[in-house]
Amino acid sequence: MQTGLSAWILAIVKALEDAGVDPAALMHEINMDASRVGDLSHRYSQDQVTSLWIAAVDATGDPNFGLKVARHIRPSTFHVVGYAMSCSATLRRAAERFSHSARLISDSAAVSFQREDEGYRLTVDLNTGGRQPIYQTIDTMLAGFFLLCEWILSAPITPVEVSFRHRKPTDDQAYRDVFRGPIRYGQPINSILFPVEVLERPVPSANEELATMLDEMTAKYLAFRFSSRFSRKVRDALIGQLPNGEPSKQETARLLAMTERTLLRRLREENTTFQEVLDRLREELAYDYLRRPDLTVENIAYLLGFSSSSTFSRAFMRWTAQRPSVWREGRSIAERGQVED
Repeated sequence: MQTGLSAWILAIVKALEDAGVDPAALMHEINMDASRVGDLSHRYSQDQVTSLWIAAVDATGDPNFGLKVARHIRPSTFHVVGYAMSCSATLRRAAERFSHSARLISDSAAVSFQREDEGYRLTVDLNTGGRQPIYQTIDTMLAGFFLLCEWILSAPITPVEVSFRHRKPTDDQAYRDVFRGPIRYGQPINSILFPVEVLERPVPSANEELATMLDEMTAKYLAFRFSSRFSRKVRDALIGQLPNGEPSKQETARLLAMTERTLLRRLREENTTFQEVLDRLREELAYDYLRRPDLTVENIAYLLGFSSSSTFSRAFMRWTAQRPSVWREGRSIAERGQVED
C-alpha cells in the first residue's frame, strides 16, 4: 500500500483552517483519523490523501487551493530530508537531496533533478497506482518546493520557467504571484527550471557536516520503510550476492523461487525497480562501511559488488554529490565535533 507522511496532511489542514473549513469534520466525513495529523511520523494511505484533496478543494471551492497549501510547507514537511535540505551547502545540493529521497515523503512521488543547457530542472509527478491525484496536488509539490527554496536561501528566486501539465486556469494571477516568472501550461511535464547561478549560491545556514549525518538517517528511514515489503526480500537476496560482483535479476529471481518477470512485476507494484532497490542497499551499506577505519575505499567497492573503486566513486557521487573519501572526512569531522561538545 502506498502512503504519504502526515506532515503533508498538516499543511492541508492549515490551509483549510485559513479558508474557514473545519479540517477534523472534513476528515471524519471521509473516514480519515484527524487525531494522527500531529504525529509527523505517521503515514496515511495514498487513497486517503487523494480523498482528502478532493474533499478539500470541493469544500473551499478554491481551484488555487494547492498553492495555498504550498505556503504552509516547512522543512519538517519533508521529514529528515527537509532538515538536510535546509543545511545543504547550496540549493543544488538541497534539490539533489530532495530528488534522491522524495520517496520517504511519499511512496507515490517521482522526482528527478538534472542539469540542462539553461539551468537545473526539477521535475515532479505522482505515480499512485490507483486513483489519479487532482492537479492541486502537483501545484503544492512544485510551489511548496519553490517556496521552501526561497526560505532556505532567504532571498527571492526568479525561475527560468515553470511548466505544468494541467491547462491554464481562467485567471492564473495566483500562480504568477508565487513563481514571478514565465509559466507554461499544457506541457508534457511538471517542472521548474532554475538558473545555474541561483542553485549554486551558498545557503546562509549551510552545515554540510550535519547534512551528511542527516543523509545517513534518511537512508536508514528508507530501509525501514521497505522492511515489511517485497522489496525487502529482494534487498535480502541481494546482500549475499554483492561480494561476488554485480547482482543479477536472474539470480535474484532464482533465490526468491520465481521468474524474473514476476520479480520485476512485484517490484513495479511497489512503485520501485530492481536498480532502485540495489542502489538504496548499496548506499545504506556504503555509509556504514565508510565509518569503519579498517576498510579502504577499494575494500568497500568490493563489498558492494562494484567492479572497481572508480565505479563505486561515481555511484557515490550520484547519491551524495561527494567522493567517498570526502564524505568520510566530513563524517569524521562531524563526529569529532560531537565529542568535543
